[in-house]
Amino acid sequence: MKFGAFDHLDRGIVSISDQYEERLRLVEAYEDSGWFHAFHMTEHHGTPLGMAPSPSVFLAAVAQRTTTLRFGTMV
Repeated sequence: MKFGAFDHLDRGIVSISDQYEERLRLVEAYEDSGWFHAFHMTEHHGTPLGMAPSPSVFLAAVAQRTTTLRFGTMV
């Protein structure tokens, strides 16, 4: 059985730069744990649930920090 994580970057009380960094560290932890096969994030454009204007750019940062974790966007 393979496990994956599904996430979104929403508007909150934490600054967006801190939120990005926290999420990237979380993705690294997913990979390091060995339990997770994939990470997917939403594409909520123009809503408070979509604070990554271009999910593909955020996932490019994920690619810089991981080697085996699969990742992609979800609608």
